[in-house]
Amino acid sequence: MAWYIGGKRIYVEKDSGWQTTPRVGEVNVLDSNETILHCAGRPSYNRDITFVVFSGYFNTILPLAACSVSGIALVSDQGAEGNIVIKALKPDRLYDRSRTTPVYRVTMSCIKVGT
Repeated sequence: MAWYIGGKRIYVEKDSGWQTTPRVGEVNVLDSNETILHCAGRPSYNRDITFVVFSGYFNTILPLAACSVSGIALVSDQGAEGNIVIKALKPDRLYDRSRTTPVYRVTMSCIKVGT
């Protein structure tokens, strides 16, 4: 199955999958031989996806980075992944003489909405 972000087709090379790190605080009491752990929830799920855009990076992918509370849809090879907000886009232009449009490899950092 193909990958889509905001309805735009992307060609994924690398995917970190959803990640999160629990918020854990350590309390080290001076006269104790044990650390007390304080759990304070977790942040939203984060993901880094590296993909190639063969044409239209500036017209189709870059405008998706506008911050939106509701986010944009992400569809992976596993199906609908929910809505995301793009935190960062880092493009690298690739050399491709066979095309008349620029080709970019983009690393996208995103956060899942509603988690």
